[in-house]
Amino acid sequence: MEPQDSSKPVETGYIVPVPGIAPPSTPSEEEDPQIAPSPSTGGQHSRPIGWSLQDEDYESWEDEESDKSIESTADATDQEIPDEKEAEANGQLRALQFCVEANYKEFLFACGGTVPINSEHQGDPDATGKEAASRPESASSKASSLISVTHPPVTLRWDPEDVSAPASQSKLILPIEETTTGNLKHLLAETKPATFGRGGEDVYDESYRKASKLEPQTFSTNFCPYSAGIIEVISQLLLPDPERTGQRIIKAELYKLNVYTGPSGHFRSHVDTPRSRSQFGSLVVCLPVKHDGGALEVRHNDEVMKFDWASTSEQSELQWAAFYSDCEHEVFPVQSGHRITLTYNLYATFNSIQPLGSFSPLNNTQTPLDREIEALVGDATFLPDGGYVGFHTTHTYPHNDLEGCLEDTLKGLDMVIWRGFQRLGCAVCLRPVLQPASFTGPKLPFKLGRTFELRAISGEVESTDDWDAVAQDGWGLAQVSIEDIIWLNEPTLETKRAAFAYTVYGNQASSCLAYTVCSIIISVPKINEGKRDNLETTFDFVIEEEDWEKRSPWD
Repeated sequence: MEPQDSSKPVETGYIVPVPGIAPPSTPSEEEDPQIAPSPSTGGQHSRPIGWSLQDEDYESWEDEESDKSIESTADATDQEIPDEKEAEANGQLRALQFCVEANYKEFLFACGGTVPINSEHQGDPDATGKEAASRPESASSKASSLISVTHPPVTLRWDPEDVSAPASQSKLILPIEETTTGNLKHLLAETKPATFGRGGEDVYDESYRKASKLEPQTFSTNFCPYSAGIIEVISQLLLPDPERTGQRIIKAELYKLNVYTGPSGHFRSHVDTPRSRSQFGSLVVCLPVKHDGGALEVRHNDEVMKFDWASTSEQSELQWAAFYSDCEHEVFPVQSGHRITLTYNLYATFNSIQPLGSFSPLNNTQTPLDREIEALVGDATFLPDGGYVGFHTTHTYPHNDLEGCLEDTLKGLDMVIWRGFQRLGCAVCLRPVLQPASFTGPKLPFKLGRTFELRAISGEVESTDDWDAVAQDGWGLAQVSIEDIIWLNEPTLETKRAAFAYTVYGNQASSCLAYTVCSIIISVPKINEGKRDNLETTFDFVIEEEDWEKRSPWD
C-alpha cells in the first residue's frame, strides 16, 4: 500500500496513516466502504429529538443473519412538525449523531512503528535526541508528534533446562552477531508449545495455533519499551482518558516470548482474554530475526490494520504493534524462518507523579466531535429544562459482574464521548441497557438497569407485563426510564453480554437469554440565566441509591 499524501483531503470515516504508524489495509475493489448518511437527507441513522429504543423494531441479537446493529424503522412522517426552537435543537442533535457515526470507524484501535537499533547506543534515549513527525489533522489524530529514539542491540538470556550447559550458550544478541549465531537453535530448543484459552482452559491445538513460548520468569532482556519511546506513542494514541485528574500512565508487563516458525507457524483469528479489569491493550514487539510471512492483522468494527514485518526482518530495527484488548487479531502463517516476538500486557493506572521524560497529554478538545458536543450542550434550545442523553459503547468491556464496567478502561470513541460531556459540566455514568431475545409473541421493550451483575432469575414471560415484572423485581431497574433518554447511537452485536435467563411461551415453553450492552448515560443540566448549570459530578453505579438517578439533573 502506497503512503497516503497527507496534503490531500481526508475521507470521513477512515483512519489517516501516520508517520511511523502502520496504516490500515486498503479495501478491495469488491468492497463498498460505508459512508455515513448526511443528517440533512434523513438517512437511516438520523433521529428526531427525543427518539427512544422503545420506538424501534429490532432483530434478535441471537440471529446471525441479522445486521450487527439494531435497524431503525421509524417513519419520519409520523413525527409531529417541530416549532422553530425545537427544529434548531433537533438540528444540533442530528449533527452530533451524524458526527458520532462518521467517527465510529475513524478512531484508532491499533498503532505501530519501528525503533532503529544503534550498535553504539548505550541505552540513553536522550543521547540520540528526539525527532518529531507531523500527523495530518483529523478526528482520529490524537498525536501532534511521535517520539523517535534508537535502542541498543537486544540481548536475550534464558535459563537452560540443562543446568550444566555453558552460560555462553544461553545468550543471544539481536541482530544476530557472529559470536552468538549458533545460540538461536539453543533458544528454540528451550521453548515450549504455546497454548491458548478456550472455555476457561489452556488448550494446545496446532490447527488453531502453532507456536512456542518462553515464560517471563525463564528469560531476561535488556529491551525496554519505555526507553524505546514506544509507551509514549501508545500514551498519545490509545491510552484511555489521558485528561483525568491525576497522572494517567501505562504499565507495560512482559507476558511472553513467542516464536512462530516456518513453514506453518500461525495463530488463527481470536480475541485475547484480559488479565485484569485495568488491562486495555497489548503490545507486540518483533525482534530482528529473518522470516517470511507471519503478518499480524488487527480488526475492529469492520476496519483492518495489517502489520507485515517480514520484508525488513533482517534490518537493524525493532518493529511493534499495539492494539486494544477487545480487537480481533490473527497471525498469518510463517513461510520460513523464525518470527520471534515479545508480548506485553498494557494496563492503565494512576500516578500522582509525572514520569520522567514524559510529556503533557494532548489537547483533545478541538476535534470535530468535541466541537459538536460543545455546540449541542451550549444550545439553549436543547433540553432547556435538563434531561438525559445516552451513548452505547462501541468497544467491548467486561460488564456482567458485580464490579461492572470501569470508566477508567473506556477506549477510543467511548472515552471521547465520556470526556466531552463531562468537561462541559454534565454528569456521566455507566449503566447496562437490557434487551431480550426475540420470540413468538409481543415485542419486549428495552430497559435501563442499575447494576451489571449477572443474575439467575426464575421468571416466566408471556406478555410485556410479565417482562416488566421480571426486569423490575428480578433484575433491578434504574430510576431513569429508558423512554426519557435521547440516544446518540444504536447498540451493536459485538458488545453484548448475558444478563439473565428467563422462560418464554409461544407454541411451547423455551428458555431465553436477556443481554445487556454497556452504555454511557449523560445528565444534561438545565439552562439557568442563559447558561448551563454545572453538575461537576461523575457517578459510579456502586454508589448507593443517593445516586444521580434519584434527583432531577437540574436539582
